[in-house]
Amino acid sequence: MDDPVRKAIYAGIVSVCFSDPATGAKLSRLELRQGVDTRRAFEIGDGALIYSREHVKALTFAGVKDALLAIAENTP
Repeated sequence: MDDPVRKAIYAGIVSVCFSDPATGAKLSRLELRQGVDTRRAFEIGDGALIYSREHVKALTFAGVKDALLAIAENTP
């Protein structure tokens, strides 16, 4: 895995696991998939964490973690 965007997402998920284990476990079970028409950094659908490459590239590491927490908390 040489993709820096995917590495940043995985690092964000690991960080969430340390700060909020239940949410981190929820995120880590999802397949990571690049979205085509994703208007936000992350969306959850069909058992996958769908990400917008351009949105994630624009975020800092803290921003990636915050976006992951926000999408996980707002999804049943």
